[in-house]
Amino acid sequence: MRNHRLLLLTAPLLLAGCSEIQKLTTPPLSLSLELKGVAGAEVRLVLSGSGSSETYTDNGAGLQTAATVWPGRYTASLSELAQGPIRYAGVLEYSNASGNYTRQGSMSFDVRDHDAGKLKLKGSYQPVTGSLQVTASGLPFGARAAVFYRASGQEEAPFDPERPAALEPGSYLLRFGEVAAEGQTYRPQATQAVVAVEAGKLTPVSVSYEAMPAAAGEGR
Repeated sequence: MRNHRLLLLTAPLLLAGCSEIQKLTTPPLSLSLELKGVAGAEVRLVLSGSGSSETYTDNGAGLQTAATVWPGRYTASLSELAQGPIRYAGVLEYSNASGNYTRQGSMSFDVRDHDAGKLKLKGSYQPVTGSLQVTASGLPFGARAAVFYRASGQEEAPFDPERPAALEPGSYLLRFGEVAAEGQTYRPQATQAVVAVEAGKLTPVSVSYEAMPAAAGEGR
């Protein structure tokens, strides 16, 4: 029984050491690695495999380097990225002797001996949402425009100009409502507008308000 117990205890150690033995007996390969994020943001690419894990970082200037890899299974993953209402999807592109492969967010791939000189991994980001940049005139200081938006087939929802929502690209119907501020009611000169939202952009929207005349006898 003692011999069996020793075998069970040592088996995981032998398995865990396989990758290290492979590194000592197998020549490494070079993987050309490129990471391109967005200006003003930090993004990371994590490359794991053969018993190790490396993190590569880009602060917006772009990163080009070479990673040392060994034959085996690897996983690459990109960090999430959002700048205000603009959200981005991470895209991974892997190339080897057999061709090119593309995935979003993360991907697993095999490194083989005959891939030498043809290994490339690129991480980049593409915007997937946009939003609105609302400018209102004619309102007292501190008052916000009342804006509502609706996409085709969806219900109307309020839009907060100070906390703009992430919107998918497409056409939106906007409705502008009355605003009560400082004891007075302000009416929008135009009550509706149609705008097109593009990924990665803030679509400008302008709305003008005017104070409604006081009702007869008010204030007496």
